[in-house]
Amino acid sequence: TFAGSLWIDQLARKTPRTFALVGPALHDVSEVMVEGTSGLKSFGVPGDRPRWEAGRRRLVWPNGATATVYSAHEPEALRGPQFDAAWADELAKWKKAEETWDMLQFALRLGQNPQQVVTTTPRNVGVLKAILRNASTVVTHAPTDANRAYLAESFLAEVASRYGGTRLGRQELDGVLLDDVEGA
Repeated sequence: TFAGSLWIDQLARKTPRTFALVGPALHDVSEVMVEGTSGLKSFGVPGDRPRWEAGRRRLVWPNGATATVYSAHEPEALRGPQFDAAWADELAKWKKAEETWDMLQFALRLGQNPQQVVTTTPRNVGVLKAILRNASTVVTHAPTDANRAYLAESFLAEVASRYGGTRLGRQELDGVLLDDVEGA
């Protein structure tokens, strides 16, 4: 979440742009991507942070940049709007992932170089695997331990003890996309 928030905030502060923020459901976008601990409203000093207009489902930066929130439950909501950039969070758990991703691609048509960032725990879903195969995709990776400074030591010890070395641990803690089918 922090990486997606930082990327959007830096772009927004450079020049006014129009962004799409897409998550599994509207409450995920508002509670995590916008208002969460690492959300977009946490960046900047008071008076210089983006303003959340809940009724319009959008953030507005002091320079006029805007970010509108969308739910992966409603891919058709992305039909019509247009954006310079987008942030897709937790794409691997979207219920209508392919349909939403497709509509988002058609909406990314403003500016010189429309771009998007995907932040997700990897899961074996078709749309994510297709994105990873795309020649224009740049992949970064960080395990849970990279976030150590912001997580409770007791949490880290417990999940490492319980899930370390397991299939679920490789996915959730190490951030590894497991292509193979369990037991195959």
